[in-house]
Amino acid sequence: MNVDTKIFLRRKFKEYYSENKIPAPLGIEQREFGIGTLDTKIKVRHKSFRTEKELWNYLRREAPFYISYSSAYYEFPENQPMSEKNWLGADLVFDLDIGMDLFDSEKLERVKHETLNLLDFLLSDFGFSKSELEVNFSGSKGYHVHVFNEAVKCLGNEERREIVNYVAGDINFRDYLRVEGDRIFGPKRGDLGWPGRIYRGLYDLIKNSDKESLGRIKGIGDKKAELIYGDRERILREIELGRYNYIPDIVTVDMSYIKTPDPNVRVPIIKKVSSPVVQKIIDENAVKTMAASDTDRMVTIDTSRLIRLPDSLHGGSGLIAKRVKDMDKFDPLTNAVAFGNEKIKIEITDKIPGFDLNGERFGNLKGVVEVPEYVGVYLLLKDKADLVKV
Repeated sequence: MNVDTKIFLRRKFKEYYSENKIPAPLGIEQREFGIGTLDTKIKVRHKSFRTEKELWNYLRREAPFYISYSSAYYEFPENQPMSEKNWLGADLVFDLDIGMDLFDSEKLERVKHETLNLLDFLLSDFGFSKSELEVNFSGSKGYHVHVFNEAVKCLGNEERREIVNYVAGDINFRDYLRVEGDRIFGPKRGDLGWPGRIYRGLYDLIKNSDKESLGRIKGIGDKKAELIYGDRERILREIELGRYNYIPDIVTVDMSYIKTPDPNVRVPIIKKVSSPVVQKIIDENAVKTMAASDTDRMVTIDTSRLIRLPDSLHGGSGLIAKRVKDMDKFDPLTNAVAFGNEKIKIEITDKIPGFDLNGERFGNLKGVVEVPEYVGVYLLLKDKADLVKV
């Protein structure tokens, strides 16, 4: 990246922060802040601001390429080392990203769907209210979801890990089965949480699938598929009632027995459960980006993690890390664009595959080209081009 490019980018970031007042996070005086450069997202940390005005003045003066703040609250946020800050609690934060080199609207739509899925877990399973949740576009590859609730502030790493595991589908179907006499009961009509998801997924799959699609499920095969399809009316009734020992072609349960002081009495327990169909349903309902990425999981588990300041600029894209009011209508590649359509000249310095931005598809850019400012800023920050000084 040449000097003219760096000067231009610094000027554009200064313009943004001089024209936009960035709302301070809740409890700003108890938050630690981190500042980043073009080379490093968090170059300096252990910074604090006492007031929103102090934050505004800093942003207007310094126009950092990245600014993040702690999910944690501290008595002394500027102190070093971390043990001297006196941790007071932390918001529950989720980071959902998807891998891509340049902006891809289809991939961002997938991570948006995952974020909506996570919100369903938080509202339906954990009972948070909409007013306690905040969703922000990260400014690049996904979304950050914040939970502001007094009950979660005191949660430690392990409790947060359990929440992540739950939404990521790291669950054991056996935990949702129980033995009553000679019967095995499990997820049924009317259940909530994972049992409800398993019931609805299983019922809909058996009801709506033909023999061929059932046979393609790993672990089923053509022979079992024919048996299931031919007996599906009875199977659907059993699933509605939650009676799982009557559907062995779908759920296989191995039993064991515990001895009691009475030699004539043994207590039945579930030893092992196998069900490729149920596992498929769990996988499909899980928040997949959390299931696939240890990095995303660690954001939630780490109670001292720094996360992008909402409505600040992302130094790797020039887009706004925008607060999202309506997820269904939000389009990050349009609604989070910070810069205008004024043409600038850039020289392409690296191969650029096609990418999406502001409702358009860009591709096959070579040599010196004129592009809208928002495209130019994006490619300059990605180090795919240099500014051509006029």
